Amino acid sequence: MDNPLQSQYFLDAFDDVLASDQPDIDKLAWAFGRVTEDIIATARQEIEVATALHDTEAKIKVQIKMETIKHARHIFATHYQRITGRSVWNE
Repeated sequence: MDNPLQSQYFLDAFDDVLASDQPDIDKLAWAFGRVTEDIIATARQEIEVATALHDTEAKIKVQIKMETIKHARHIFATHYQRITGRSVWNE
């Protein structure tokens, strides 16, 4: 599977965000959000494969990774809201 974060579409979108007039914290939020969303989406696919293959060990490892990323997103969102007064994601 190709790394979606290295796709030309992602790189172009990232360059557009960096070149925008948005505050740096919003650029950071976009990048962190996009990267972690892709990691979570990939983890969900890996969990489906591990479930289909009855590979409990692999499934647990991926679930831990996914929940860790979700927790990091929650920490980021909490501090983003404290700093900006705005919600970063609709979760």
